[in-house]
Amino acid sequence: MEQFRLYKGGWVNSVPHKNERIDRSKARTLLKEGGMFVKNVFNWDKKEESSFWYVIKDEYGGIDELPAKVRNQVRKSLKTYDIRLVSSEEMQEKGFELFNESRARFGDDLSVTKEQWAKRVNGGKGGQDFWLAIDKETGKAEGFGINHIIEDYCSYVSMGVNPDAPKSTYPMYGLILEMNRYYLEGRKLKYVCDGARSITEHSNIQPFLEEKFKFRKAYCDLQMFYKPWLSLIVNVLFPFRKIIKQKKIQALLYQESMSRKR
Repeated sequence: MEQFRLYKGGWVNSVPHKNERIDRSKARTLLKEGGMFVKNVFNWDKKEESSFWYVIKDEYGGIDELPAKVRNQVRKSLKTYDIRLVSSEEMQEKGFELFNESRARFGDDLSVTKEQWAKRVNGGKGGQDFWLAIDKETGKAEGFGINHIIEDYCSYVSMGVNPDAPKSTYPMYGLILEMNRYYLEGRKLKYVCDGARSITEHSNIQPFLEEKFKFRKAYCDLQMFYKPWLSLIVNVLFPFRKIIKQKKIQALLYQESMSRKR
């Protein structure tokens, strides 16, 4: 069961393209070690569409593969910013305020303290990369990326820009192109991934990547297993999922509907 990790109260796939369907006994084994649910994906990147997917890019075609408008935006970004991998020390120093600035627009209090930021930057178990888009004139970091290389693919864990950066400089555009170039062309990884289908749908980053940067959906199937008490709650509330307003319960039932293909 080495392909699973405990994350936010549940067991999830760490290498989704290598997983297969599991039975209930394997799920019980994991749940005995902790967590409230097991989330398993299988039939990775199947041809037919399904209710669950990951947003990935597995080929790098350079700037020429992008739409004309996006090519111009990328060129403006690369002209304005020095986009590069940085050390954890530089990320800790230059990324703290940037991270909080990038999260302020979401409304909820998603800011972190300096201590929390240091723990986030230095608390990885290896394979963690830090990227910054640094204004060539001012030296200020205006965009960032935190990525995690897991075996033969790269997960784009977190990206953001300073909302007050000049709109005409497009720091995110150059950042994404350079990260794609590095991992797909340079490192020859299997794919880069912006995660699974959003449960809360609070961000438009995945449609943005598909439209602008040739990311695509890798369709797969989803299995959900729960602790007995949570399974009872899910089954009782599932018929009422469209009228329940509590966000956490709503998200749980929405995810369950994906596993039931409804």
